[in-house]
Amino acid sequence: MKSRPSFEKIKTVSEFESHYWYREELQEICLNLKISSKGAKAELEERLRSYITLGREKFLKKESSSKTPISVRRKTKSEKEITLKSKIIPEGIRFDSKFREFCREYYDLKKFSFTKAMAEAVRDAEKVGNLKLSVQDLLKIYENPPKEERPDDRVLRWNRFVKDFHSDPKTSPLKNKLNIAAFLWGKVRDRVGSKKFDPSLLEEFAKDIRILEAKGNK
Repeated sequence: MKSRPSFEKIKTVSEFESHYWYREELQEICLNLKISSKGAKAELEERLRSYITLGREKFLKKESSSKTPISVRRKTKSEKEITLKSKIIPEGIRFDSKFREFCREYYDLKKFSFTKAMAEAVRDAEKVGNLKLSVQDLLKIYENPPKEERPDDRVLRWNRFVKDFHSDPKTSPLKNKLNIAAFLWGKVRDRVGSKKFDPSLLEEFAKDIRILEAKGNK
């Protein structure tokens, strides 16, 4: 098993992307490099990809010359009629009953629910000052949701890993489940490959699991 190297030893973007990084770890890396550590996890990852690709000197030059878009907020709720061309931020469109009714009628549904991906798109638009985001853009996101969840939250992956761990029949006999799950998560988190629980991990780390079980029974 290949352990995750320190960021300083990583030479390519593909190597960087092959490992899982917590947001706090990415922030610490940025601080050590003396570059901006602000932003969501996805933004930090993109910043470090650029750092690896350009090299420190070119990266710093690019950062100093680029202008960061000013974040914006939607205006006060608009009374205008909502259409597909309506702009979310300039026209103050919100995820309220008025917009929900528009979507419900558009899709001819009995009930319409906004999605997490739609909300994320609006937050991203506000963050970068994208005034062009339209109702039609949001409906495209509704119709074609991202295949994978955004990698912003370490808790999300951990919770999914633990849930799958507990759901597997092979873990039923284990007494010290939480510690074993945490141990296995640490192993998959820091190596190349899937970050999901797989029953084969129980065989791969059988010796370590026996030790953890013995400690838990003391």
